[in-house]
Amino acid sequence: MSSPEAIFGFYGSWGRYRNGHGRCDVEQIDPSLCTHLIYAFAKLNHDGSISHVDQSEQDAMRRFNNLPHQNSRLKTLISFGGANGCAAAFSSVAASAQSRATFARNVYNFCTEHRFAGVNIDWKFPESDYDRGNFVQLLAALSSELRNRGKILTTSVGVNRLHDAASVAQHVDYILLKKTDYNGSWDIYTELSAPLCWGQIESDYQRKLNVKESVNYWVRGGAPRSKLIVGLAAYGRTFTLTNSGSRGTRVGASGAGRAGPYTAQPGTLAYYEVKNAFDTERSHWDSEQYVPYAVSGDQWVSYDDTRSIRLKCEYINNERLGGAMMWSIEQDEFQGGKFTLLRTVAQCL
Repeated sequence: MSSPEAIFGFYGSWGRYRNGHGRCDVEQIDPSLCTHLIYAFAKLNHDGSISHVDQSEQDAMRRFNNLPHQNSRLKTLISFGGANGCAAAFSSVAASAQSRATFARNVYNFCTEHRFAGVNIDWKFPESDYDRGNFVQLLAALSSELRNRGKILTTSVGVNRLHDAASVAQHVDYILLKKTDYNGSWDIYTELSAPLCWGQIESDYQRKLNVKESVNYWVRGGAPRSKLIVGLAAYGRTFTLTNSGSRGTRVGASGAGRAGPYTAQPGTLAYYEVKNAFDTERSHWDSEQYVPYAVSGDQWVSYDDTRSIRLKCEYINNERLGGAMMWSIEQDEFQGGKFTLLRTVAQCL
């Protein structure tokens, strides 16, 4: 790595339960490619306690936190939250000073017990004004408990543009911009999931749904550039086409693309599944938004490849941002230690 930018890699711990070619256990992670690795996820309860971690998970965390022995610069973090059912718990915990303080103490104790250097808060999503205000207060409580005692505090934010950028930035070391799902199979037509910039035919609304506009929102709101970490996708968003003869973007879709053989989730494919399902002859480049897409029969996928990753890293460097984050490294082409996309990031930043 030639410059001081941070490189965050999320590790989806469920990857170690996948079968065959798709199984990625902790020992398969290359710790030389990141400055920060984040273990996803731990769960919180409505009273501010931390959900029980079973013995298998504890063992995986122990092995995960041994990775810095191979890279002295590496910091390991634990992410609380995610997409599976923690939104209501976050809302309850953030609602009072007492529950915020309780959660902050429990988070610090969890980090100490399991040897994590810091925390990522991934609340999907504080939708109401009430929750967004409490979110800032929750970060303030965590900052007081964690950062004042030498722990790193980060938060992940999605496409939602209603955060108080300056207040969020005040309380954290980094803001991870998970800007990888601007569009997906919930739409009625195909669209690029993580474009770098907008295209000429986009509507006024769609012109806000790209990496550059998201970064500009946070910068205009008062967040320091050095705290902004741009999200990169090691997966694709897939659609099933209404007409299998269609090509290009903004063509009709009937729903999610078929599930991959390893990730088994309709509407998404890991990068290695994209590579297996769509050969290079079926890949196309969007010259306005600087990302690829591919078509095979009635299946359509938008994704990042090494070319789009390099362009996004070039943008990060030119804008003097804090670095990049990859969601998630077990979906990269990790087999045989390749980590094709993550290694590209490490070479560019």
